[in-house]
Amino acid sequence: MLQFRNLLMSVAAGFAATISVLAVMQERQDTSLLKYAVLTAISICFFFAFLTFRRGVTHAILERRYILAGITILSVFTLISLIDWPLFLNRPWYETVIVDFISLAAIFCFFSFIAFLLLRGGYVWQRSEISKWTIVWYMLPMIFVWMFYLLAFFPGNMSPDSLNHWRQVENMEFNNWHPFAYTMVILALTQIWDSPAVIVIFQMLLLSFVYAYGLYSFRQYGLGKKIAWAAAILWAVLPINGIFSTILWKDVVYSTFIVFLTIFVMKTVLQEGKNLRTWSGIATFTVVLLGIAFFRNNGLPIAIMTAIGMLIAYRRIWKQLLTPLVLVSALYVIVTGPVFTAYNIQSANPNESMSIPTQQIAAVVSQDGELTEEQLAYLDSILPINDWNAYNPYLTDRIKFHDNFHDEVIVEDMGNYLSVWFDIVKQNPALVTEAYLKQTSLVWQINKPVDGYTNPYTIDVDPNEMGLETKPVSQTLYDGVEYLLETSRYHTEELFWRPAVFSIFIIFFTLIASRKLGAVAWLPILPVLFNTATIFVGLPAQDYRYLVSNAMVSIFFLLFASLYKKGKEPAYGVHAARK
Repeated sequence: MLQFRNLLMSVAAGFAATISVLAVMQERQDTSLLKYAVLTAISICFFFAFLTFRRGVTHAILERRYILAGITILSVFTLISLIDWPLFLNRPWYETVIVDFISLAAIFCFFSFIAFLLLRGGYVWQRSEISKWTIVWYMLPMIFVWMFYLLAFFPGNMSPDSLNHWRQVENMEFNNWHPFAYTMVILALTQIWDSPAVIVIFQMLLLSFVYAYGLYSFRQYGLGKKIAWAAAILWAVLPINGIFSTILWKDVVYSTFIVFLTIFVMKTVLQEGKNLRTWSGIATFTVVLLGIAFFRNNGLPIAIMTAIGMLIAYRRIWKQLLTPLVLVSALYVIVTGPVFTAYNIQSANPNESMSIPTQQIAAVVSQDGELTEEQLAYLDSILPINDWNAYNPYLTDRIKFHDNFHDEVIVEDMGNYLSVWFDIVKQNPALVTEAYLKQTSLVWQINKPVDGYTNPYTIDVDPNEMGLETKPVSQTLYDGVEYLLETSRYHTEELFWRPAVFSIFIIFFTLIASRKLGAVAWLPILPVLFNTATIFVGLPAQDYRYLVSNAMVSIFFLLFASLYKKGKEPAYGVHAARK
């Protein structure tokens, strides 16, 4: 009788939650019946499980008030991230209250139930011996699946940025507008095989090795064999990994180093800092920091801030940690300074970091905001005033690559540009805030704005004068993989192709890990946190690649939350899982 009652309540809650959440996100006519059906079925199953374990769920989230507070904050933010804002503003207030309240309750129940599952069990944090050959075994399914992507899009996918690197190698004329380090990787590898495919194979091997190394490291500290294999297979079949491994972007290598650094910090926590007392550990830490610093132009502050965070957390061994911090900083200054000068390697345009101020100024000009005559004259010297109307709220290219845009005015006196921008911000707070939220929507918004876009990946080789073109091994395979990607994008864009959902889960899993492993469990979030922060202040476009590292690393945070420390055993008399 109780089960039947739970089932009836689950059906009612499932229908209500599905209708409300989808109503928050989009117009009814824009939602397919398939999406309604699938989400309803999932919701009914979820609420049935929730009601079955409701007492345990209640106990789990009330056991520690900061868990309850964290879940509440994340639930509110998730709701905000899902909202279609024009729809929200135009809907009758009473409908908004009902729909948003039911959606918020459903989201809160979801987070609470996942927290309950993670807090009630897991794997004990203890050292065990695992063969290093395990790394190779975990790599195999990933390489096997990803090779189908390479065969479909042979010799690899290349955007204009990719072609810029390739052109530098062909002409032997280098610059750092797109990271010089990635160009050098292309130069070195093409000595082996003069084809983009060799870069793709390198990226596949690097990414699969880092994933497999992470699983091996977790196995060393208690993670079960079955869940490790499940993670390896999941990484293999996720379209995100398959397609990104075949794209010649520096972001792929950079993101792999972000994942590697996160794993290293997690391993440091699990080893209680012992790996930082060895030269091999310090050497690994240094190499990973160098990879982050050199493979994207915003990488240095992420490397430095993460190293400082580690130094603070493990200040008793500050001398060992000072070595990579000083070495990475010194090498970066030497390479990008004297070395670039000596070999006439042009540094990145400083104006590239001005995406947000430029977008905010363009928003004010194009929407007839408050501007003084002096400000108008100065902005006109950069771009004729009428041309500022080319403004797109989600893309800086319409302005910074405009034929009449004089970026030298900005570069020659960056201080004056920032001063004018600051004054314009003070004069037009509403307009610049709206412009900022739209430009950074990729970072914080799960639901794609109705007037916005997401550029999730690129396929094929862009037209070029170098004779590079897509030559699939099989047209049938090409069509099949392309259909898989487009289907995934159409039906699961909010889940897989907007990075905000992964950022939310990373914070959530870290919250749970801090309950099971202690406050030091917050340390591994630093690389993701600092990387996201740099994107928040300089995002030029809605390109998924800027935050694809959040998707790549998110499962490791789930695995991290699956471990527990002795003295913080699972509650409620439920035994932890065995290996």
